[in-house]
Amino acid sequence: MMNGNIIELSYSCFGDSSDFIIWYEDEKNKNRVYTSGGKIIFFSSEEKAVIKADELNINITDTCFYDVERLIYWFTVHQKEMDCDFLIDFWNMFSDIAYSVGKELEPVRTKRINRCYNKLFYGLNLPTVTPEGCEYEPVFTKRERKLIREIMRRGLDIFEKNSEWEETI
Repeated sequence: MMNGNIIELSYSCFGDSSDFIIWYEDEKNKNRVYTSGGKIIFFSSEEKAVIKADELNINITDTCFYDVERLIYWFTVHQKEMDCDFLIDFWNMFSDIAYSVGKELEPVRTKRINRCYNKLFYGLNLPTVTPEGCEYEPVFTKRERKLIREIMRRGLDIFEKNSEWEETI
């Protein structure tokens, strides 16, 4: 049995418009989302996603919330705030989504992309990485913020162009 999570994707600041996808670790220990026919499958409710996960022999351990509307707002208004937890969660999810549908989130992994990802990662200040009593607050250049926005837009684009509803399968 594989372990996984339900991911709730919210499109409304009021929380009344969400879609659900199944994220899991496959037999090769690769993170992916459930697809059918090369498309990411959306579910209209958490319950429907859990039922499908059970059919797929995926043990759901949690439901994770992703605020898609906040992400779209962040890159639309060119907000300077860089919430490391928020952005790295989306970066990782989009990477798993791209892998699941045979696409690349970062067609070429450059040193600049690695530096941006690492700044976000170290900005999490995980106890296993950050020395006790220290805190890392990354400073992003305008160019780095632009690159992260491009990656987020690409991830959202891959996601939207490679998805369909469970009712269509």
